[in-house]
Amino acid sequence: MTDTLLMTFLCYLLLGVIMIAFAGFLLSHDSDRRERLKKRRAADLAAAEMFYGVQGEFHAVWQEWKAVRGQAFDAADREQRRWALFGRSSAAAARVEALVARLATERHLTARDRTLLGCYRQAYRTLGSCLEADLPLGVTLRRRPDGGVLPADHEIWTDSATRSYATFIELATAVGALIAHSGVVPSEAHARASMRVIADSGFESPAWVTHARGALGLPSPSEPTQE
Repeated sequence: MTDTLLMTFLCYLLLGVIMIAFAGFLLSHDSDRRERLKKRRAADLAAAEMFYGVQGEFHAVWQEWKAVRGQAFDAADREQRRWALFGRSSAAAARVEALVARLATERHLTARDRTLLGCYRQAYRTLGSCLEADLPLGVTLRRRPDGGVLPADHEIWTDSATRSYATFIELATAVGALIAHSGVVPSEAHARASMRVIADSGFESPAWVTHARGALGLPSPSEPTQE
């Protein structure tokens, strides 16, 4: 009888130890999960803030550049203003480079995501290119052997009826939505593949317009618009 009670007691004791250990495991796992979610939310917020910042800077520099082109500044003052704006656009473009690198390493991107980010990266560069070439904002870019910029099918961005401008707005909205949607952390190989696609020269202006419209499901530049 004593042996039976002792065995029963030991079984209950062992069961209690197992249950306590299992409960501890669950609590630890839940704590780890919550910590990962917290870090993910913080990373998403940081990426969103970076995106909104560069978008705001794009439009601020653009509006100032329109004012510079539309007013009668003397040559020296105008050039000083142009190169100051070029410096701001270059700094913002560097933040875009950091943003797309961050997304490539922190998100498991689809082929569409990669295309959108590659197009956005190149579309953003049109601001600096136009300032460099002393042109109104639009789609440019053909590089001279000395590294300078020549107009290439330059389409000035006047309003939402300008197709490439409308494409940029849709593109920026899609990138913002991508950032807002939390994703899965990719493997190193997937992240490297994402960066190769995003940084591909095939998105250089004005090709980004066609690629972006395809990824966004919009009519191609050669098709009649119904926007």
